[in-house]
Amino acid sequence: MSHPVVPPPPAPPLLAAPLASRVFDRTVLVLGAVAIVVALVTMGTPQLPLSGLELLTVPLIMLVARFPLVLDRGDGGIEVGFDSCVLMFLLCTLGPQESVLLWSLGVIGTQITNDKRTNIKLFNIGVGILGGAVAALIVVVVDADRGTPRELFAIFLAAAAYFGIDFIVSAVSVSLEERSPVRDQLVQRGSLIAVSCFVPFDSLGYLAAVVVRAAPWWTLVLLVVPLVTLLVATRSVTRGTENARRLEVLFEAAVRAQTLSDTRQVIDALIDDARRLLRLSQVVVRAEPPAPHEIGAQLQDGQRDRWLVAPGRHRARSTQSADQQALEALVAVSSDAFARLRLTEDMTHLARHDLLTNLPNRGLLLDRVEHALQLSRRRGTRIALLFIDLDGFKPVNDRFGHAAGDAVLIDFAQRLASCVRASDTVARLGGDEFAILLEDVRPVEVDSACERILTALSSGAHVAGHRLALSASVGVAFGEPGDTSESLLRNADLAMYEAKARGKNQFVTYEGALGRTRLQRLELVESLRSSVAAGDLSLVYQPVVRASTGRITGVEALARWNSNGVDVPPDIFIKVAEESGLIVPLGDVILELAAADAPRLLAAAGGELTVAVNISAKQLREAAFVDRVRAARDRMSGATLVLEITERDMIGDDPVSIDAMAQIAELGVHFAIDDFGVGFSSIGYLQDMPVKIIKTDASFSDGIDRDERSCALLCSITMMGQALGLDVVIEGIERASQLEHLRDHVHAPLAQGYLLHRPMPVDRVVNVLQTNQALVDADAESRV
Repeated sequence: MSHPVVPPPPAPPLLAAPLASRVFDRTVLVLGAVAIVVALVTMGTPQLPLSGLELLTVPLIMLVARFPLVLDRGDGGIEVGFDSCVLMFLLCTLGPQESVLLWSLGVIGTQITNDKRTNIKLFNIGVGILGGAVAALIVVVVDADRGTPRELFAIFLAAAAYFGIDFIVSAVSVSLEERSPVRDQLVQRGSLIAVSCFVPFDSLGYLAAVVVRAAPWWTLVLLVVPLVTLLVATRSVTRGTENARRLEVLFEAAVRAQTLSDTRQVIDALIDDARRLLRLSQVVVRAEPPAPHEIGAQLQDGQRDRWLVAPGRHRARSTQSADQQALEALVAVSSDAFARLRLTEDMTHLARHDLLTNLPNRGLLLDRVEHALQLSRRRGTRIALLFIDLDGFKPVNDRFGHAAGDAVLIDFAQRLASCVRASDTVARLGGDEFAILLEDVRPVEVDSACERILTALSSGAHVAGHRLALSASVGVAFGEPGDTSESLLRNADLAMYEAKARGKNQFVTYEGALGRTRLQRLELVESLRSSVAAGDLSLVYQPVVRASTGRITGVEALARWNSNGVDVPPDIFIKVAEESGLIVPLGDVILELAAADAPRLLAAAGGELTVAVNISAKQLREAAFVDRVRAARDRMSGATLVLEITERDMIGDDPVSIDAMAQIAELGVHFAIDDFGVGFSSIGYLQDMPVKIIKTDASFSDGIDRDERSCALLCSITMMGQALGLDVVIEGIERASQLEHLRDHVHAPLAQGYLLHRPMPVDRVVNVLQTNQALVDADAESRV
């Protein structure tokens, strides 16, 4: 018997079948009922009761109906059953009225026990009874004697009529359901196989009747083997075709999965492909696993537990386990799509966010600034961009390592986020630079946000048990007509540098004049970079004298720079070098120049001479610095090299710097602490570091001839230095009264200042050294 296989709708809830299809199906049911009434009236009342063997044909009909041949086309098809062989057997062994009765019971039992939709069941009952009644009427009309060729011809006509009615009526039903031509349903792949299978099956029914007439009933067992063989063969054909179709669906799903661009599309495609794969409409994706009567596979989307679930059914085209395997295969295909989307999302996130803090990076910030500028122009609102640079962060990395520095940056990023609204954008631009985009704000609100940021960051950070005092410089730029994201960020950057220039730990709002100042500064940086690279700097030397005799014991090398014919003050270009990262190469050039002049200076001095060079603490952290100092010492022909480092720039307990100082001290190079007394204000590091000289800050000597406290302070420093075995140099001696107090009251051994000698070029200092040596020698001879 043929059964229409209606395609699953694209999505639940189920859509109603076309009106013409429903009317046709109901008509077939009515015709089936009319046909059985006509047949019973024509052929007479069945002789009851029926024997047990005869009643066994009812479950046999139901069993054979479980093994149909499925003819698929598109999303629908027809199930061609071969239970008509039992009908042929009944027509050959029983009266037509009894045959129709048993056949009708078998058809009804078959439909009651399957899980098709109700309208399909009713249609199948109608078409089955209609075909059986017509087949019985044909046998009655032919009226052939049993065992004759005429009977065989009658059975052939009855079987052909049944198959034709069943197949054609089912094809019409499916075509109306799908709104497709009837011919497409009749002529399709597998139709010829169905016809060729119909002949041996119905012939088997006639053969069984012949066996029953000529032999005991139990000989029917001999026909079990060919019947089972035919049923297994049709099932194999059906499921083989179904497996091929499913492979095609899986291949199409795999190809389509590579084109989907978001998770929602993958989920929708997965459900659609599962419905096509299983030919079931009740497929869903949900959080709950499948119930006992369901099948399902867990999605691997990397987000949450979800399941692809469908009803668990045994059908002609597939088993429940095969459906389960099909779902698992489809989910595996979708897993690749989910993994690709996750990888794409991760790569996109990494490309647009900072790896350390997970904040938006420069690219994403600029996109949001551009969008905010456009939005503010349409709405008439204002936006502000804050450029934030941490003050004093570099020593954290140098002293405690990058891991500690990263922890500080993460902490500061969280503090910044807590200072603004959730709708604002906090981004990390790189290093210790951050930016904040404030949208739809007033200037007073921006000022308040800046104050909150400075307060939050000024509390410093705790690193490895140490509390570090850190702060931030903030530049503010408001969006103006004509601004782009790049120009707004540049303006905020200029304002931030102005905040640093004004003393740090504050915020500055951008003005046009800042741009011109910054441009001049950038030009100065590039000019200094070129001069350092070419070694185009010069040195002047300021002598250090013994306070009691006036003898020059050493000289201090001081850098000078002339940019495009203009002498740039040392405090300006040194600061520029520190802020631009040029301080290390600048210090290396000064060291080389001083080493080159040292032999002339030593010869002019006629005896021992120290040559002092100022260095930056950053140079001590350079891996090659010790080797540079060794090379410089070797070129100095016996002059003692002194490396001066300011107390403000002291290295603390940085192990790299301390190790470098120890190695340098072993070379016979001395270290001097410049500007002593204004930095750490602690003598602890004097005990731990290889320091030989301390040079007091000029502010201490300024009032020694007028202020007893200043004089007493210098006395204390001198006594402390001498107690520690250190030479003490008093800087800033510019008046004769200062020198007199220094000799009479402070008793410091060494002095330096404009009263004694001003900084001078090397040729002049050579003459001064020679003259000083001659005067000292003459004084010594006169005393003798």
